[in-house]
Formats: sequence, C-alpha cells, structure tokens
Amino acid sequence: MFQKSFIPHKGYWSSPFSRWQMSFQNINSIELGAATTRKFLETRGYEAAMFDGCVLGMTIGQKSWFYANPWFCAMMGNDRISGPTVSQACATGATSIYTACMGLESDTYQNMLVATTDRCSNGPHTIWPNPKGPGGEVISENWLMDNFNQDPYGKEAMVKTAENVAADNGGVSKEESDAMAVRRYEQYLMSTADDSAFQKEYMIPVDVKISKKKTITVEADEGISPCTPEGLAPLKPVVPGGCISFGAQTHPADGNAGLIVTTKEKARELSQDKSVTIQVLSYGYARAKKAHMAAAVTPAAEMALAKAGLEVKDLSAVKTHNPFTVNDIIMGRLMGIPGDIFNNYGSSMVFGHPQGPTGTRCTVELIEELIKLGGGYGLFAGCAAGDTAAALVIKVN
Repeated sequence: MFQKSFIPHKGYWSSPFSRWQMSFQNINSIELGAATTRKFLETRGYEAAMFDGCVLGMTIGQKSWFYANPWFCAMMGNDRISGPTVSQACATGATSIYTACMGLESDTYQNMLVATTDRCSNGPHTIWPNPKGPGGEVISENWLMDNFNQDPYGKEAMVKTAENVAADNGGVSKEESDAMAVRRYEQYLMSTADDSAFQKEYMIPVDVKISKKKTITVEADEGISPCTPEGLAPLKPVVPGGCISFGAQTHPADGNAGLIVTTKEKARELSQDKSVTIQVLSYGYARAKKAHMAAAVTPAAEMALAKAGLEVKDLSAVKTHNPFTVNDIIMGRLMGIPGDIFNNYGSSMVFGHPQGPTGTRCTVELIEELIKLGGGYGLFAGCAAGDTAAALVIKVN
C-alpha cells in the first residue's frame, strides 16, 4: 500500500501519560505538546526547520484550538509550516500517521512531523445559544463525560458496546476478563524493568510549572493502578451481568506522542542507528454495527494485513488500543493471535488513554519492540468512538 513512507530510528517520542487530574491537568495540551516536541528535537539533535509539513492530531477542545496546527508549529520552532488537524476519536493516532504517509506517497511533502496531543483533564463544557428554548435556556454538553456515557447514534455507553461484542462472540466470563487485565498489567511491568529501560528508549520527560517558583519534572507515567487477581475478584461488573469491572478497563489521561514520516533517504540521514530501517506498510479501517465498537478492530486489522500482503503468522508483535479487556479477548479469538506477541511492554488499558496520542504511543512502542526483536512485521490496531477502528502495519529491518 505504502512505498515511500519511512520513520527514522529514534525519530519518535512519547511523553509520560498522566492520569487525568494529575500533573498535566492545567496545561493546554497544544502548548504541552509543542514543549515536548521541542525537547524531543533538542534531545535527538534535530532542527525544527527541517520539516515541510505537520499533521496535528487531537480530539479534545483547548483554548485557541481554532489555530491549533499553525500555533503548535510556531511554538515547536517552525513558523513556516502547518497542515491538517486530525480528530478521529481514539483512532486519531493511526489516522494522523496515515495522513502523513499519504502526503509522502503523493510527493506533496518530503519530511513531515506527526504530533498528537490531548488533555482529558478538565474537559470543556460547551454551550450553544438556544433562543427558542424555555427562557432562552442554552444547549450544553460536557465534552468528555457526556460522550463517554452515550454515543448519539448507538445510544449506549462505551463499556456497554464492549459487553455487546462479548455476548455476540460466545460470551466472556468475569474470570477471563480479570485474567486478561492482570496479564496486561504484567506486560506493562516489562517496560518498567531495569529502571524503565524500555520506556527510556522513547520517553521524553516533561517539565511542569506548578507555580512561579516551582517546576517539577514528570519522568514516568502517573496514576498506574496495580492489578492483581486478589484486587479484581471482589469488583462487580460495571454493567450488571457483564464481565468488565472498573479494574478491567483503561483510565482517561493527558499526554502527547509523535514521530517523523519521511522518505527512505531522509530517514536514513536522520536515524540514530543507520542500520535500522522502519517502514509504514499499510493502513486499515472499519466500522462495526451500531453499539459494537470493539467489533471494528478485527476487520480494520485484517484490512491492514491484507494491504501489506501479510497474515497473522507473519507478525512478530501486535499492539492494541484496548480500553476494555473484551477488545483483546475477542480480537485474539477471531484472529488467532499468539499470546506471546500480543501487547508486550504495555498497552493503553494500563498506561491510560489521552485519546489522540494513544495510538501514536502504541505505534512507537511497537517499533521499539520490533527493534528489540531484531526486526520483523508489527501490527497496531485499536477501536474508536462511533463503532470504528483503525490499524497500521510496520516493518523493521
């Protein structure tokens, strides 16, 4: 599908993800994303002027979002470029990378920055005039909570859509759900072993100004909840009669992540290790039937694999945005994904979900895992609001 889209070795980053209402809660995510990007560029020895375009992915309104991409580019150090701002709920990361790849494939751009950022904390409360309402009462929406709790088309909360998918695929017991949650937590701990050696391959610490006199540095994910069988067993399912408890789903978070998409020649020039080649091979998408969000992940992944000319047996690593245990349980059943390649070193179920940057961080971790394995093919896939999903296939050699 893609022939010209490459990523430099170490040409990517993620900030730590901070559980909502923690250290990043009061910082405009566009400003925080730009500050982290500047630090990434300085760390890698890159110049912001080298980019000829930028894709900015985000899903939650912030002050001055009207100017999001050009403002971000100016703050990160290049006020001569801009590009599209992509918002596709939880598929924003994968779709932002796809958008950059299409720019490369069409020869519109040669060296693009993909930056994704969001802040779930203190989400906007939006109001619209309603002169015909009783007493002129406004129409209002809590950007996050109202949309978490009900899809305007499917009329269900997101957790209920996962339970619907479980019921349609032979059922999932609470014990099976709990076991998956524990497994994913254990895999996240792989990334924190040896003084977080895996995470340090890509994670950029973030400086947060608390007051005029105090600045702190956030160097690791914040708000991670330990997950044990003993801790999960007493928790009741969120949906009566279902399988997903509070401990078997992700938490909202704040953070940012990004990468460079460029030509093969430029990627080699910018790579820290020029013997490593990283290529984006394909993209897939899908929409499931109403109120069955998790069901979209498998066909999106299958499309991405088909466009790359691959099968599951060809994969060395699989990463998913998995807001609920059901996502991975059902995808694993339907696609026959071996457990030993499935979400090693972490996934959004554990490290949290800032929406826009979630898939980007998963893709960055996928690249690092493939490098650690000595190369191979990797798949990222994840669901998104509106019963949709997106997927990418990456090759490292």
